[in-house]
This record gives sequence, structure tokens and C-alpha cells, in this order.
Amino acid sequence: MWVAWAPASPSGRALTSGSSINFDVSAALGEPASLAATYYPARTAEPGGAVLCCLPGGTYSRRYWDLRVPGHCGYSFAEFAVGNGYSVVTIDPLGTGESSKPTSDFDFTHIAAALAAAISAVPDVTCDDRPVVAVAHSLGGYLAITQQALYSSYAGLAVLGCTNKHVAPLNLSPDFIARAATPQGRATLAGDILAALPAPYFEGPRDGLQSWFHLPDVPSAVIQADSVTTKSVVPRVFGLAMIPGIVAEHAAAIDVPVLIGYGATDVSPDPRAEAAIYRNSPDLTTVILSGSAHCHNMASSRHWLWRRLLAWAATVVDAPAGQVNGRHRDSV
Repeated sequence: MWVAWAPASPSGRALTSGSSINFDVSAALGEPASLAATYYPARTAEPGGAVLCCLPGGTYSRRYWDLRVPGHCGYSFAEFAVGNGYSVVTIDPLGTGESSKPTSDFDFTHIAAALAAAISAVPDVTCDDRPVVAVAHSLGGYLAITQQALYSSYAGLAVLGCTNKHVAPLNLSPDFIARAATPQGRATLAGDILAALPAPYFEGPRDGLQSWFHLPDVPSAVIQADSVTTKSVVPRVFGLAMIPGIVAEHAAAIDVPVLIGYGATDVSPDPRAEAAIYRNSPDLTTVILSGSAHCHNMASSRHWLWRRLLAWAATVVDAPAGQVNGRHRDSV
């Protein structure tokens, strides 16, 4: 039986689908700050399931996870998930979308601290105390990885379109890639990149990215809606995402199940080799999505990925302890 499930906030106000939330993360950052989020409660009151925390990538706001296209249906991952028993919280990370944009310098660890503070507040704010699973796209994957390594916020991580090798479409020079092979080299590159980006925020034009964001079969109306409704300014620290292995040490520390997902055209030079970096994860799944480029939620094959992701999330939150150890699976 289909039933609507609308949990109430501590104030007594029902949180209906698409309710806006502002998480106060001032204490985590030592200055006034908040993260903008949207909550979508599960439409079915079935036992089990999880809260999916969805983080967008660079140049994107949280609207990536709830794309609405006039005349075209089925592009909202949030709607798909809530119809299958999962609640969803989409969040604009610090410095993006409608979240606070500090004027002082901040890095991935500050963003992770703010996200951890927000996730810790989810049960009280939503009255939904189910386990939280991260679903992070592109640069959002670096943020979720950093957050999990430092704060253990999630029961599992789905890291989509995010590489711990070099970003293949950037055509980085062999010398640049070689310099990033050590922590010291990555730190030096980070200093060079930040010095070359004096403005704290900049616009993130996508015109030169469309060939690896979308395959030719994505309708022009979908690309237009994506360009108009999901854009965000980019904090300069996001420039560090071009450094191969920028969060490799954090990825190696992850000790929960991880799903790694890529489109057939995507950022990783070797998708099936990515799992090796997560050497402390007890359960690794690699998914290669045919019929998709980097922006999986606009691909013609998106629903296959979404079904696969929800099935994986069910194993993360429902499997008894000790039954998910030592597994690695590939899906194509």
C-alpha cells in the first residue's frame, strides 16, 4: 500500500517533500555559517532504508539531484529515491549554492566539518533517524571522502564520477601528474594553484565541458534546464580537484562500504583500478554505466544506475554485521 510519510520537525511543522532546511554550522567553523539543504521524506513507511545525503559536484548546486525539465519526466533522483522508500537530503556544501560563502580562506577540511555538523543534526531536524548514506557526484565525492575519513558520518559512500587518479579530460601533462605522486608534491601543487586563483569565488562556465558532461543523445532541453537551474559559483579551493590523488590519503582510510560509479565517458583514466585506493573498505562495488557521460543524472541510462544504487544502499544498511566483509563486485 502506498502511504505518504511526512515526519515532523521538532517545532511540530511537517516536513513535506522539498522542505528547505538551513543547518547552522557556526560552531563547526568558528564563525556564523549555515548550509542550505532540501529534505524529501520517503513516500513509503517501509522498515529499513536509509537517508541519502546527496552532494553535488563543482559548478553545481544541490538542484542537480532534483532536476525538473518541462516536457521531460524522470530526471529527479530525489523523486526516484523517495518513491522507493528512501529519504533524501540534498545539501549545498560550504561556499556553493545557497549556503554561506565565507570571506576567509577555507579548505576541504572546513567543508567536511560543516557537512559533518549538518549530518549530525539530520535526525533531530527531520525526525528520521535511519542510517545516512552519502551519494556524492564528482567533486562532491572528494568532500564526502574527506568528511568520512575525519568524522565517520556515513554508513556507506556512493562516489560517482570522482577519480583518485588524474582527471582524464583535463589532459594534464605527464610532469604535472608525476609531481602529484607524493603528498609533498600534491601540497606544492595546491599552493601553486591557489596562488593563481586570487579571487575567493568564480563563475564555473561549462561551455567547454559539455562533450564529457553529456553524450549526444541527451535532449537539448535537458542540457538547457541543467545550465539554467543547477549552476553555482565555485570557491577557489575547488581548483585543487585537478590534482591527482588530492584526497587519496582520506580515501585509503574509509572503512565502510563504497560504491564507485562512472559513465562510459567520464573522469577516470582507469575506472576499474579506482577501487584499489579504498584499501580499508570492507565492501567495494564498481559500476560502469553504459550510455552515460559524466553527468549521470541526465543520461538516458540514469534509471539503471539509480536502481543499482538503491539496491546497493539496501545491502549497506540491512546486511548483518560481518556479512559484507572482503567483497568486490564489478557491474557494467
